Amino acid sequence: MKIFEVDMGMAPPPDPEQLSGLVQFLNGRANDTNARKEISQDAFIKLANDLDINITAQNLADVVSQEPLSNLLEPMDPNTGVLMFKGAGQPDVAMPVNKAQDIVASAAKSAMNRDRGV
Repeated sequence: MKIFEVDMGMAPPPDPEQLSGLVQFLNGRANDTNARKEISQDAFIKLANDLDINITAQNLADVVSQEPLSNLLEPMDPNTGVLMFKGAGQPDVAMPVNKAQDIVASAAKSAMNRDRGV
């Protein structure tokens, strides 16, 4: 006699730690490439499923509203179909040119004064 596993349509809930890792990776890639800090829900679900993380459009909103993803993603707006990373709506704060020049000059002066042992 063989025992077969029967799928009753109940997928296990997605692992929040795995999803957190995926979100952090995607956020880092957005920062590296100066891309928008968002991803479509469909693309996110496809990426997660490709990584064997069971998530569907039906349980995505629930997962995003719980920790640790609630710390990484903005609350979902069902009308947009987009997941926004935290801080995406905040403009980058530019450093004044004179402050940047002062920092570089200070670092250069400090480097020149170091004994390199040469």
